[in-house]
Amino acid sequence: MKFFLSLCLPLMLLANIYEEFSDFAYKKRAGQGFKISDVKLVDFYQNEKFCLQILIDSKEVRVIKNSIKCENLAKDKSFLDFLNNNFLSLYHQDDTALQKELLSIKKVMRDIMVYYKLRLKLDKAMTKDPNISILKLDENGGTLLYKINNQACVGIELFKENKMNMKIYGIENLDKKCKFFISSPAFKELSYTKNEFRLYVLE
Repeated sequence: MKFFLSLCLPLMLLANIYEEFSDFAYKKRAGQGFKISDVKLVDFYQNEKFCLQILIDSKEVRVIKNSIKCENLAKDKSFLDFLNNNFLSLYHQDDTALQKELLSIKKVMRDIMVYYKLRLKLDKAMTKDPNISILKLDENGGTLLYKINNQACVGIELFKENKMNMKIYGIENLDKKCKFFISSPAFKELSYTKNEFRLYVLE
């Protein structure tokens, strides 16, 4: 009898566990005995060939698997330190402020382009954005500064080469918000092509 009971108890416990997991599969949410972590499984390809698979959670980045070609990279201490510090910090950074500043910069650029097309001249009244300050400005061009966190962060340069052109570029400073903004892919795409600054023709 004791042998029968000792055999049945593990089977009953296992059946209960099966049921708990089945219930969780239905509900798909945390509950008694279950906690859910927000993790991402990311595959990285180099030259269209699989290189690394990493697991990103709130506190850590781990290399799950790698190709033979990327074995040294997967074990490289400086790379792993980068993943668990700079990369992880950037990954979890809230980009709401970045998107807001990006929209603001685009509006300033649009204001300048529309103003010049309508009047064929440059003027302080081109934009009313409070983050813009004019470094210099005349009929041949000039330089405007866009501030983020009260620091000059983006330069807007206007210059004439047959037609009036505009280009924008990041200004390095110690402010973290500025650095986060000008290092973002969205700003880089706005600022330059693969090989050179992106020029916006105003007329």
